[in-house]
Amino acid sequence: MRKVHRYYESSFSQYGITPAQFYVLSAVWENDGVKFKDLAKSLEMDGSTLTSILDRLERQDLVERRDDPEDRRSLLIFLKDKAKQNILQITCLAEKLNHEIQERFTEEEFATFEKVLEKLALD
Repeated sequence: MRKVHRYYESSFSQYGITPAQFYVLSAVWENDGVKFKDLAKSLEMDGSTLTSILDRLERQDLVERRDDPEDRRSLLIFLKDKAKQNILQITCLAEKLNHEIQERFTEEEFATFEKVLEKLALD
């Protein structure tokens, strides 16, 4: 697992982001202007973890948080132009990495690998 994580980390580093930051960016890309609470729920992240990731992405000028005009207690998350310019390239990289990892397994092994990951995610 650590090797897989390091593989992703080293690949994403060319864009100055981590795998976790990529997941957040791609989720915001799919739903620009998403509510913070909905983003945390869709990523299955607690609020403090997401806040930490968003802080770093904001410092990198990749996302911005805005007050929700319909609910002052809520924040909306938007991609900034810098992120929009790179998100397709980063997504292609992620797909390439996923394909490279999947190629190392037979279909049966990969299905088992996915089940193990799902089980770990539930714990």
